[in-house]
Amino acid sequence: MSRTTADTHPPAHDRAHGPLPVHLVGSLPRPLCDDPATAMDWYLRHRGNAPLTALPYDRDPRWIIDWLTHHLVSLRALDQVRGGESRGYDDMPYYRVRPGHRLRPEDVGLARLDQAEAAFAALERLQVPDMGEPLRVQVGIPNALDLALFAFGSVEAAREWMPTMQAAVLGEVAGLAARWGDRVQLQLETPAVLVSYNSTPHLAWPLLTVELTQQAAEIFAAAPHTRWVLHLCYGDLERVPVFTPVDLSPAVEFLNGLADLLPGRGVPMPIVHLPVASGKNPPPTNPVFFDALRHLRRGVDVIAGVVAEDHPDETREALQLTVDALGVPVVGISAACGYGRRTEDAAAANLELAAQLAAEWSGRPV
Repeated sequence: MSRTTADTHPPAHDRAHGPLPVHLVGSLPRPLCDDPATAMDWYLRHRGNAPLTALPYDRDPRWIIDWLTHHLVSLRALDQVRGGESRGYDDMPYYRVRPGHRLRPEDVGLARLDQAEAAFAALERLQVPDMGEPLRVQVGIPNALDLALFAFGSVEAAREWMPTMQAAVLGEVAGLAARWGDRVQLQLETPAVLVSYNSTPHLAWPLLTVELTQQAAEIFAAAPHTRWVLHLCYGDLERVPVFTPVDLSPAVEFLNGLADLLPGRGVPMPIVHLPVASGKNPPPTNPVFFDALRHLRRGVDVIAGVVAEDHPDETREALQLTVDALGVPVVGISAACGYGRRTEDAAAANLELAAQLAAEWSGRPV
């Protein structure tokens, strides 16, 4: 299947000639993220000579925790069923809708338009080097599925309120695309997809894939002419994944389903940020882990989420194994998740290693 994204916007990397970019998932440790100019300037100063897929600004690496513990608890439509300090996956608060009340999309909005406005204003004040094309601002878009699962604590409750969460996300996506068009790169962020496969028997994966891809496709369709990155994730609360993957078959199952679905809706396939490493673990170096990539639909552009600053040798080997299994070059290099739960020194070391790898692999044949 051919990739349709090139019909509407260029890929993140020219496979044949262009320098390989570093992809920044988005978050930074505090206090670097408190101010957009500080955060964006930090990325520019630490990237070396590597081009970037976009320049992100995320307000807070703990935004989902603040949303759960401060924003939702303030809504009159919700009762807190269980409290929690969000120190681990079994310590998260969740809610129910009060009888007689209605939860509206505007109640659970994420203020991403305000965040993007601040980022673009900061960008105007920064000295941005020429990277070959205008540098986009990246805005992270949490998947509605993740929001529903976090807020309501179970799959059954999340299903009931998914339409409300989906409407909230769709509204913000459409607003961002209408306001900034091709100047923005939207990144759909979803640990819930891979977690769902991990908790579902393999025989039920086809039905699960239909459900997950249809939900995600609706979000991509809200801004079909904007460049998208799909950030799959294993979770990273306290640098600990929800689960440790044994291979890449769940990601390939989902991505193939999405690649089959989107062209029929006139929506380009997003660039895919594929996490290989997880948490503080070194990237896998067993070739069997990567075998599923041999079955990934042709034309799906992959950013390799392999960079682990404490494991440079494993990082290099995992990158080679990713490319070998894909049979084509990757279009970017990245950490598996954001820097928000690292120290500043660790974040800088990760970005330095990513930039080194990008330079080593630029223009390199398969």
